[in-house]
Amino acid sequence: MTSATQENRNLPLLGARAHITEVWDEVVDRFLAGDRDLSEDLQVWASAYSGKGDGEVEWDALPEPYLGPLDRKPRAVFLALNPGASSPEMQSETGLLADEIRRMDSYRAWAASWPYLRDIWVKNMGTNLHHTRRLKFMQRWCDQPELSADDMLSFELFPWHSSRLTAPIRPCPRVIREFVFAPIEEMDAPPIFAFGADWFSMLEHHLRLPVRARLGVGGDTYPTQAAGRAVVVFSLPSGATVIAIKQRGYAGPPSAPETVLLKEALASVGVRFPA
Repeated sequence: MTSATQENRNLPLLGARAHITEVWDEVVDRFLAGDRDLSEDLQVWASAYSGKGDGEVEWDALPEPYLGPLDRKPRAVFLALNPGASSPEMQSETGLLADEIRRMDSYRAWAASWPYLRDIWVKNMGTNLHHTRRLKFMQRWCDQPELSADDMLSFELFPWHSSRLTAPIRPCPRVIREFVFAPIEEMDAPPIFAFGADWFSMLEHHLRLPVRARLGVGGDTYPTQAAGRAVVVFSLPSGATVIAIKQRGYAGPPSAPETVLLKEALASVGVRFPA
């Protein structure tokens, strides 16, 4: 999935990115060996969600904190809630994806290959709509249909699987700074898109990021046709922009027409992005 746009965008893997790859490579290595023990920081993170019934955490499924190459400057970064339901055939310690990680020698290498958009997933499980929709959204947002999965990154608010979310996700802000935003801010990241209501709470009330604009529900009106959609634009300390989007029953990117409306609305309130 190498993209021509990757020229001159390689970054040395240092600082926060080196830290999270070291931590998660070790966690996943232990997971593949049947060891579910976590460091104190990750125990704190693991306690951030306590869903019941269909929402129980699937501790025997591969943890997935991030996907995409961390040694390249992305064109878009996506923040999701959690990895969703798992398949034992694919994501258990004896599953097909676990076998791939063993062959690739690290979670980092495996995650950089965007496995959910490759044949190992598609041939066994079908198209992964979650990541495919994000890829298409990035291409539309940048108006560059040639962009590939190599041009995007994804991070989770809670990196363990569950079939549904039946309780709020409330991680320690320090953990989210260390494992999500610190690596992103090293990359001089373009727009960061956070989908889902729990990200709103984390960004505004726990991380206390400055708000640049509000659109839709609770903010300036704009001609969206998506009922109940709310958009809040935040600034990170580095100056990077986080666009948080939520609506009832959906935690994904806008459609093609809605993407145009959103970009126009953001431009009208002074939020613009380089080409």
